[in-house]
Amino acid sequence: MSTDVSGMIECRPLARIWGEDDEDAVWHAAIDLFLLNTGNAYDALACLFGVRNSFGFRPLTEDRGLPDDTSDGLRYAFHASGGPQDTHGTT
Repeated sequence: MSTDVSGMIECRPLARIWGEDDEDAVWHAAIDLFLLNTGNAYDALACLFGVRNSFGFRPLTEDRGLPDDTSDGLRYAFHASGGPQDTHGTT
């Protein structure tokens, strides 16, 4: 059975200009990971998320949970896919 990843890459374009604490420096959904999913890239899943980590990598972002300041677009997509009860390894 294969393992797949889904999610969203976000950015805060105004944080660079106004600083991270500015009220306009909010996260925006930038690109759906579906567009980058070209197959079972287990080395990338292991390195980034600790999924199928038979390589012994120390994952960069394993199980950090959904951040409180995520964009509305990402929060909607997360809950539309089932939310925390239907997901594994949210980070």
